[in-house]
Amino acid sequence: MSARTFSPDALRQIRRDRGVTQVQLAATLGRSITSVSMYENGRSTPPVEVLAAIADALNAPMDAFVTGPARELVSA
Repeated sequence: MSARTFSPDALRQIRRDRGVTQVQLAATLGRSITSVSMYENGRSTPPVEVLAAIADALNAPMDAFVTGPARELVSA
């Protein structure tokens, strides 16, 4: 089973769909434009707390920024 991973393409597409520039997103997050660019180019993965802030800033669920199967909870 493959793990869920951050999707740079999803971040780029959702940001563009929302009409938000990298500069605007960086300012909202309190991060550098370079950081946002590196996330979108797959050169860096945002920490979970930054990913949560990205999701909030772009009004999207965190799951929209990851690929791979969702984990199923199995009770014993």
